[in-house]
Amino acid sequence: MTDTNPASEHPNAILARALWQATADGDAEAIGRCLSDGVVWTSMGRNPLSGQHVGPEGVIEYLADVGEAADELRSALEGVYVNATGAVVLYHVSARRGAARLEMDYLLLLRIEDGLVTRGLMVAVDQARNDEFWD
Repeated sequence: MTDTNPASEHPNAILARALWQATADGDAEAIGRCLSDGVVWTSMGRNPLSGQHVGPEGVIEYLADVGEAADELRSALEGVYVNATGAVVLYHVSARRGAARLEMDYLLLLRIEDGLVTRGLMVAVDQARNDEFWD
């Protein structure tokens, strides 16, 4: 996989960035346009937000739940890496829930078919710390 150059971006990088921007903007309609009807989105871990979310509606609801669970939540896109079948998005999250704070990197692995995300897998670099924060 290679980091993409915006001047010559691969279609999978364009899709991954569009999904990222739609999520950052809280644009449910734009998120839905990036996802296949049968998309399966998995958030790794053992916390109330972990598990599988199916279909565009399930993914949109999950993303909204993450936003609502935090008092403050910011994320920064660090990189998008692609190949012919998907993309890997590296991002950093800064969040606060009450007095608890989180600074962590995450990977979002996307399987892409026919220009739509069919599978998403979110992985924290420190899953135990991630679970502790969101529990």
